[in-house]
Amino acid sequence: MALLERSTRASASGKPKTTKFRPDIQGLRALAVIAVIADHFLGWPSGGFIGVDVFFVISGFLITSLLLREQVQTGTISFIGFYFRRAKRIMPAALLVIAATIAAAFALYGSARITSTVWDGVWATLFGANWRFAIIGTDYFQAGGPTSPLQHYWSLSVEEQFYFVWPWLMLLIFWAASRWKSSLAGARSAVGVSIVLLTALSFAWSVWETQNNASWAYFSTFSRAWELGVGAIVAVYSARFSGMRPGIRETLGWIGLAGIVVAVFTTNDAVAFPGPSAAFPVLATALVIAAGIGRERSFLWPLTNPVSRYLGDISYSLYLWHFPVAILLLSLFPRDSLEYYIVGIILMLVLSALSFHLIENPVRKLEWPMKHRPRPPRAAIGDKTKLIGLAALAVLTTCVVVGALMPRDTSDGALASSGQPVVIGESAALPKVKCWGAAALDASADCSRDIGNDVAPASKALAADLGNSYDCFPPKGHALKTCAYGAGETRVAIVGDSHAAALLPGLTDQVVALGWKLDTYVGEGCIWEADACVAMGDIQAKLLAEPYDIVITSAYRGNGDRNKELQAAAFAAQWRPVAAAGSKIVVVEDNPTDAGDAVECVQRINLDVASNDCSIDLSSAFRLADAAVMAASAVENSVVVETRKYFCTSIACPGIIGNVLVYRDDISHISGTFSKTLGPYLAQDIAKATSSISSK
Repeated sequence: MALLERSTRASASGKPKTTKFRPDIQGLRALAVIAVIADHFLGWPSGGFIGVDVFFVISGFLITSLLLREQVQTGTISFIGFYFRRAKRIMPAALLVIAATIAAAFALYGSARITSTVWDGVWATLFGANWRFAIIGTDYFQAGGPTSPLQHYWSLSVEEQFYFVWPWLMLLIFWAASRWKSSLAGARSAVGVSIVLLTALSFAWSVWETQNNASWAYFSTFSRAWELGVGAIVAVYSARFSGMRPGIRETLGWIGLAGIVVAVFTTNDAVAFPGPSAAFPVLATALVIAAGIGRERSFLWPLTNPVSRYLGDISYSLYLWHFPVAILLLSLFPRDSLEYYIVGIILMLVLSALSFHLIENPVRKLEWPMKHRPRPPRAAIGDKTKLIGLAALAVLTTCVVVGALMPRDTSDGALASSGQPVVIGESAALPKVKCWGAAALDASADCSRDIGNDVAPASKALAADLGNSYDCFPPKGHALKTCAYGAGETRVAIVGDSHAAALLPGLTDQVVALGWKLDTYVGEGCIWEADACVAMGDIQAKLLAEPYDIVITSAYRGNGDRNKELQAAAFAAQWRPVAAAGSKIVVVEDNPTDAGDAVECVQRINLDVASNDCSIDLSSAFRLADAAVMAASAVENSVVVETRKYFCTSIACPGIIGNVLVYRDDISHISGTFSKTLGPYLAQDIAKATSSISSK
């Protein structure tokens, strides 16, 4: 077989013939996209995200079937033709959605989030979005940030990376088989063995990586490739499924469909994923696909009815548009509002239908090579102009819709020019603005004055409102880095993680008034217990070598994976030697958790501060015990400073207190501005608490 010699001729012969249309696969696509959309819009069903896994199996089956069919028909695999067909299939709609999303981001977001969205778009265009989001998900400084409206492009990147490798491997196997004079059946068997081995290796890696680095595994091509591999296996061994008896075929098909539905309703985000948990929906999808091979008539009516078939037809456009719509509209409407759902669903369906009928489908029908379809130059130019015009129209429509929904009178960030102090939260300004920030919950303050809808920081700058929290904050695995504030006689250290670091903007404002010299020992995950971080050994040694007068600590209470009693015991064991050396230990109670919805709420463009509807329920805010507070009762020379009164009323914990945005991200870090307003109260409480401890 002169396999490689025929490569050029094959690539010039056009695309291979397609096989019989599979309405059940279109129905599977519809089921998958509905599950994903329901999960992202409604948060229900809990396992809607497994729709992506269904897509992976379908894709692996269809693409491998196409490549095998092309090899049989032409004797080779044309990579020019293959990648041209892939580009026609995915690029026009994908680029359109990226462009429209970035345009909307410029209208709705602040500069930091605009920049992030633009970079997300660049990585999505280059099919590297999954690695970008894997890095962000494991980067402590970005993990708690707002969700990217282009995050769903990670799955497209996984698919395309798989197809940068798998077709070449198939061609290599067929070429080797031809050199060794193997039959076509023998070459196909070699392809089958190869994909089975690769799928097994990827699955094993997925299980290991999910257990050891779940955030990375979720986006990793190496941990997801086996799902496409399962679809490829079904394609390679399709001849063995085509002869199944009708009774067995129908039974397997219904079992597979039921398995997908069960997975959608029983899987949840508490389950390590993908790992072994993904095997159930993946194998169920493979059963449905295998059951339909070689059958003349469709039998799975939930998948083959006209509605399912149409939704399957537009499933790609639905997948592309649904997530930007879901995320971008959160800047305009509360997540659980009727307006959010109505506008979101209508906008998603309209954009998807237009995208499919005017962009995706027309481009997909273009022939390759173009010279085989001679057309008048003017007509060809007209078609191209029409497509470009339609794409521009879709982007313009998105911008017009966003503009129409945006309120005309916004005062976001107006405080700087409204006569209020620009340097807010510092002790000198607080008496002039009695109700600003934490002062608004001060029972002794007269807070009847209404300062309107102005908030600080500006909602578009919220994520970047760090103050000096991270000036000396080594990432995980890095050595100790410290900062010193003040030159007073009282030596004070602060030890802890990012929640302790978030107190620094307020505390460092007070060091002169308190007569402190404050040293920071904070870092990623660096809670004050043995081996919490690389720097902890050095920190403990410094605390014992020259004991501080006061050691302040605080720790994120939101880690629900730890046994709180055991964690409290670990804290106490680390603190006792320091307390015995003469240091007074002050535990600052951690602020409320589960602030994600509140952060989302306060960034709405049409925010009504007076309504105070951006709050955290008390039951949610304090659902997890504070292990550091628990440990204080077991250590002499230690005291707890309670902070709940500065964050919560008797009813809820507001996301806006005294016109200041309290939290800046999903991990419930307080904003630098609110920290500054909290500083005077926290310093006063620490001074009072330490005076109650008798020094050794």
